Amino acid sequence: MIQSLKTIKNRIRSIENTKKVTAAMELISVAKLNRIEKGLLSFRPYVTALGNIMHNLISSSPQTRHIFLEERPGLDKICLCVITSDSGLCGVYNNNIIRLAEEFIRQQGKEKIILVCLGRKGFNYFRRQGLQVSNAYLGVNGRYSEKLCLELNNRLKDIFISGAAPKVYIAYTHFKTALVHKPSVEKFLSLERLTQSQKDYITEPGIDTILNELIPKYIYMKLKLAILESFTAEHSARIIAMKSATDNAKDLLEKLTLLRNKTRQANITQEIMEIISSSEALKG
Repeated sequence: MIQSLKTIKNRIRSIENTKKVTAAMELISVAKLNRIEKGLLSFRPYVTALGNIMHNLISSSPQTRHIFLEERPGLDKICLCVITSDSGLCGVYNNNIIRLAEEFIRQQGKEKIILVCLGRKGFNYFRRQGLQVSNAYLGVNGRYSEKLCLELNNRLKDIFISGAAPKVYIAYTHFKTALVHKPSVEKFLSLERLTQSQKDYITEPGIDTILNELIPKYIYMKLKLAILESFTAEHSARIIAMKSATDNAKDLLEKLTLLRNKTRQANITQEIMEIISSSEALKG
C-alpha cells in the first residue's frame, strides 16, 4: 500500500487532536461573542442618538466654535488608527482591514501618515512594510476595557490638538451580522458639521456650554463604538474559521478512517495469501 497502517493511524490521531482544539476555540469565541455583542447592539442606538442631538445643536447655532469642529493648522499629515486582532485563526478578518488601510495609505502617501495600531497583526504587518508606528496597543486579545479606550482616545486627540495631524481617521471592521463584516475607514477628527433639521432648543446653560461637554463625550463614545464593532467582528470571524476547520477535520477523518479500514483489509488479505502460498508450497 502507498501508506502504511501505522502512518495512517498517526495522521488520524493528529487530526483528532486538531479537531478538539478547533472545536474548543469555537466554543470560547461563541462565549466571547455573546458577551460583547449584547453590549454592542445596546450601545449603537445611544451613540446614534447622542450624535443626532449634538449635530442638531451645532446646526441650530452655526456660530458655535469648538476645537474638534475645526481642522487644526499644522503639517500636511494624516493620522490613521488601524484596529486589528492580536492573534490569527480568524479567517480573512485581518487581511480585509489591512488591505483597506494599505489602500488608504497608498492614496494619501506614506510620508503623510502617522500610524497608530490597536492589535498585533496590523502592527507587525505595517512595521514589516517599513512604516513607522507612532503608538501601538498590543495584547488586548479582543477584550474591551475603558482604560484602553481612554488611552487611545487621549492619544488621538493629542495628535489632533497639537497640530501634528489636522485629520484623524479610524480603520475598523463594522459588524453587521454574524456572517457579514464590513471593513471601513472613517474620519474621526475633525467632526463634520452636518446639516440637520432645524429645531428650536431652549437650553440651560447655553448651547456653547453644553457642546463643550457633549462633543468630547461623543468623540469618546464614537471611538468606543469602533472598538466594540471590531472586537465583535473578530470573535464572529474566529467562530466561522474554527467551525470550518472543525468540519474539514471531520471530513478528513472520515476519509482516513475509510483508508485505514481498506489498508487493514488489504493487509489481512495479503497475510492470508502468504499463508495459502506457504501451505501449497509445503504440499509440494
